[in-house]
Amino acid sequence: MRRLLIATILGAALSTPVFAADADDAPTPALIVSPATIAAAANSAAPAANTDLATRSTFKYGRPPVLPALYATSAALQGYDAFSTLSALRNGAHEANPLMKSVVKSPAAFVAMKAGVTAASIMAAEQLWKNHHRMGAVGMMVATNVMMGMVAAHNSHVLSQLK
Repeated sequence: MRRLLIATILGAALSTPVFAADADDAPTPALIVSPATIAAAANSAAPAANTDLATRSTFKYGRPPVLPALYATSAALQGYDAFSTLSALRNGAHEANPLMKSVVKSPAAFVAMKAGVTAASIMAAEQLWKNHHRMGAVGMMVATNVMMGMVAAHNSHVLSQLK
């Protein structure tokens, strides 16, 4: 029953698009300058009226660069956690988390679960972002990465003790 529940949750998490796009959400910052402004600036020796880029251009902001970086960091930390946990188990360590003891018996299930957790945290942050909880999205990813950083540090310490 537990395996069916885990498989259902992972299937739902992995079959859902990770990055949801808003209609009003530009993917990257963009500088928009009209062709008339460029032509007027290039064709006249003296600046013409209303060719100031500050008044003729607009910036559209999407997600801050820190959010995709936090997503990548989360994926990297989850990947390292999977690698270091499986390496430690091969070298004689045991899983300390009682919720994970049954999952780590199968490396494929463990890696799939880690991928699902990563996807779920990214999807949750994207949902927060879409619902205009911008700081909540960034804060959740920072908290997730701090927690996974502590897990990775612990795993690294255990691995160094085993070798």
